[in-house]
Amino acid sequence: MRQDWEPEDLIEVWTLLEDDMKKVRNKSGATRLGFALLLKFFEVEARFPESAKEMPAAAVEYVAQQVKVPAGAWADSGERRRDRVRPYGR
Repeated sequence: MRQDWEPEDLIEVWTLLEDDMKKVRNKSGATRLGFALLLKFFEVEARFPESAKEMPAAAVEYVAQQVKVPAGAWADSGERRRDRVRPYGR
């Protein structure tokens, strides 16, 4: 996963669509952010990140704004969310 993202690329790739928002709506805090990030990462890469460090910082910030959760919550929770996203990636 590339780490440098231009603003227009972030918007195109990392914007949560209506269906995405429905999937994260019933989650809160770090779980909401982690789920949303893994969902979008999977859409782009067709796999999950091997570590939280693989997630682009700009994407974390952008998605965090959309789900209204502090971006720092990702570092604390990201990798534990993979199993919850898998059913949606099929």
